[in-house]
Amino acid sequence: MANNFLNTNWVSMDILRLLLNKLEVAEYFNRSWERDFEKEFAPGAAITVKFPQRFLVSDGMGYAPQGINRVSTTVNLDQWIQIAFEWDDYERAVKLERSEEELRENYMDPAAAAMAQEWDNRCANFARQNASQIAGVLGTDPTSVAAYYAARRLLKELACPPGKRGMMISSSMMATLGNNITSIFNPKDEISKMWKEGYIGDLAGFEFFESNSLYSHTAGTWASSVTVNGANQSGTQIAITCTAGDTFNVGDKISFASVNRVNPMTRRYPGPVAVKTFTVTQALTGVGGGSASDVLNILPAIYGPGSQYQNVDALPANGAALTLFPGTSTPNGKAGTVGLALSRYAFALVGAKLYVPKAVESAGQATDPDTGMSVRKVKAWDPVRSMEINRMDSLGGFGNLYQDNGAVAVLGA
Repeated sequence: MANNFLNTNWVSMDILRLLLNKLEVAEYFNRSWERDFEKEFAPGAAITVKFPQRFLVSDGMGYAPQGINRVSTTVNLDQWIQIAFEWDDYERAVKLERSEEELRENYMDPAAAAMAQEWDNRCANFARQNASQIAGVLGTDPTSVAAYYAARRLLKELACPPGKRGMMISSSMMATLGNNITSIFNPKDEISKMWKEGYIGDLAGFEFFESNSLYSHTAGTWASSVTVNGANQSGTQIAITCTAGDTFNVGDKISFASVNRVNPMTRRYPGPVAVKTFTVTQALTGVGGGSASDVLNILPAIYGPGSQYQNVDALPANGAALTLFPGTSTPNGKAGTVGLALSRYAFALVGAKLYVPKAVESAGQATDPDTGMSVRKVKAWDPVRSMEINRMDSLGGFGNLYQDNGAVAVLGA
């Protein structure tokens, strides 16, 4: 690919300030399992993370042992991102900026910033697809703080442990709050900080930030009612009856009639009964007619009464109706930005340091301060093509931890 250098006329030695988005989503991912990929032996492309055992309490003096039943999740190291560019010796002699400082400022720093943004983008997309709890209405920005307090309520009622929490909202969500912003986020020193750093303030136990990393989601389309095909199903796969051509998109949020959420420790719900929502983890186009192929993959797994991992008050009944994006009227094909209420208990972000070669002109590895991901930079000279090669690489991956208890998708326009 031909290079295009700006050098036909004198160009100012100063360049415009690099366009940067404040990277916040990755900060609220859990990095604790990264060390498992740094063992002296090769751990493989995925590690299994075991959840703590939960127990049922029995009544009375009689000895009533219960079996150990551990459940687990997987953290994958499968995301490789790269930026590479090169120039030949003629371009270096007559076209390219001269000093190493100029090369760093004009090429290396922008490349590193692009990689950091890419990690934040991928974190936001992973959270959008895998968060199962929702607050707000798809396609409509919250006009008050009610949706944000609803997100707080969900985390509390689902036993999310205390700790640092972040609320990532779009600029549209921010603008919709309008003039209320100065009365919502107090005290005044927070308002001052907002204008200086892009930080909005604290509300409902969250640190609020405007994020350009957020994604829009388009809901699937159902021609008619969708129902459960077979009683008492549990786990992460549910057979359904739908119309041929119905679409279920990754990240769609659904509920089942009369399947209500419970607190994972008390196994009951301390308040008005509310349906539990699930996220679709694999795209599906319905075959229709009760086909055995019409099986929805969802998170979290459904655990009914009697299980130590119970998260609903009843298993879905045969013929129970599904609802797409509960709380959103006419959700078929509707699109909207997905804000994120995150704790560090929901999702894992892991990275691995890559081999740093010796037989090159220069090579090194550094950790990005915003995302925490390692980036390797290699510069080498190709004697066959008389070409200087530059490449930056980063390896990472994601996993679901307590995706049901530690995150909420806050819906917007």
